[in-house]
Amino acid sequence: MKHKTLALSSLAALTGLICASSALAATSGSHYPLGAEGVKAASAPPPGLHYRLYNTWYQASTMTNDSGRDSGLDFDLDLFAQVHRFVHVTEKKILGANWGYNVLIPLVDKDLSIEPLGVKGSHSLSLSDVIIEPLSLFWFRERFDAAFALAIIAPTGDYDANKAASPGFGYWSGMMSAGATYYLDEDKSWSISALTRTLVHGKQDDTDIRPGAEFVVEGGIGKQFHLNHTWLMEPGFTYCATWQISDDSKNGHGVIADDRKRNFGIGAEMNLFYLPWLVQGNLRYVHEFESKNTTEGSSVVLTLTKSF
Repeated sequence: MKHKTLALSSLAALTGLICASSALAATSGSHYPLGAEGVKAASAPPPGLHYRLYNTWYQASTMTNDSGRDSGLDFDLDLFAQVHRFVHVTEKKILGANWGYNVLIPLVDKDLSIEPLGVKGSHSLSLSDVIIEPLSLFWFRERFDAAFALAIIAPTGDYDANKAASPGFGYWSGMMSAGATYYLDEDKSWSISALTRTLVHGKQDDTDIRPGAEFVVEGGIGKQFHLNHTWLMEPGFTYCATWQISDDSKNGHGVIADDRKRNFGIGAEMNLFYLPWLVQGNLRYVHEFESKNTTEGSSVVLTLTKSF
């Protein structure tokens, strides 16, 4: 079956999805939001042109400390992110894989408050940090798919260390992605997947702090059903985790260099594919837990995909 989800890189450009106040902590948040992918996380669409629209709602009322406990701050973050993704998977082969490339253009709307610290800010829908992925390699085999990609995340979103709801992060990032989806039966109806991402960052504008590197893993298990000759349905369960794997370059205002971030998430999703129009819809819910030095909340992601 060639009707695959657009997984690789996907929501990576939702750069403000888990971002706390820049004034509170220079390196709060991440260029890659937790739970961006799930079922068939490492599967790419077939050769051709694809457009995907992501709509993500994220809410958090907890900011955790280095012990993983609630910091006790009266914290509240509401965020909506819309990402426009343009993908081209070519017929050109590199190392036996199909070469592809894509770009993601995110728009972010934030409302953030931390009452005890007098931090309050909002920012209407604005351009965030754009991701450009010039090298994507996709292997399609009988019982598995595999993917490898290199991307650059550019600080195109506005950033100000004194503004709590800046839509950008103020630094460049590089991201390497690698993973696989394994099909448990010959019909490829059952799948289990894992996709890893490693992010390294440049120095942040205004603070001169280089955030520590990050490692992310996410995936899911799903079952595809043919409802009839025009509709496919694929429900599934998802998992995700992220760790900061190196310290920030130095201490700063609200930043302790060796306080590393960590977060886990579980969720569920439903995929529907209308074959005559090559249109796909996906709805995912992710609940975060066991976080350290970051926000802890939940997200709902609605995506629409059109293949050409």
